[in-house]
Amino acid sequence: MVLIQKNEITVNDAVQEARASALELAAMAKIHRDNHSAMDNCSIERSWLASAGTYVYHSHIAITGQSLERFTWLSRTFFHSAALPIQPWYSEFQGGKCLALCLPPQDGVDDHQLCWGRFDLGMPAPRYYRQLVSLLRPTESTAVIVARSVNQGPPLPDGARLAYTVSPNGEVLFWENNCLHWHHICYTPGAGILAGRFDRYFINMLRCLRLDQLERNTYRKEAEQLRDWLQSPNPEYDLA
Repeated sequence: MVLIQKNEITVNDAVQEARASALELAAMAKIHRDNHSAMDNCSIERSWLASAGTYVYHSHIAITGQSLERFTWLSRTFFHSAALPIQPWYSEFQGGKCLALCLPPQDGVDDHQLCWGRFDLGMPAPRYYRQLVSLLRPTESTAVIVARSVNQGPPLPDGARLAYTVSPNGEVLFWENNCLHWHHICYTPGAGILAGRFDRYFINMLRCLRLDQLERNTYRKEAEQLRDWLQSPNPEYDLA
């Protein structure tokens, strides 16, 4: 019997599992990247993860004309994405808050922070993702941003509706031959529509019946907007 992960875990538990999650994300990214060689074209795969009790959506795009310096800058941008005024690759982002988590570097983790982001998921009320976000660089040309839902963080607004991500969840950036690969690997067990486990049952029913085109289109749109933004003149200054 597989024990299904909790929607939220303690910050300490999230810190302890960050490295293992990052290595799993990096391994998943390499397999997808090896199977999808088309440039500037998004690929989305879906697979079941028993411990999450739901499906993973793994999108990948290889963005041409990008330097190693751009890769380094983008890894920090993604790590601090909850604090940005906008996310040019995801227009549904509606702001967030960050709180530094001062820990000595360990297990290959460069940095941790607690944060929440608010997103328009097409429902009457926005959803909030409250997470520990961890940045790791397994190699000079690989960066992994792990995001795990936790039970504390910066204060939430009154009435905030939470949604969750479970492990392994996050972004993998990989640079090679002036091409920046972005992998978005998302394990979310629901969108806070129903209470408790019923939320997971509901979203799994939609996914099993292939009524997930809106979800897939969201991931595809993200990848294409990231590509278009990075290939525009001086995208760094668009965040000012």
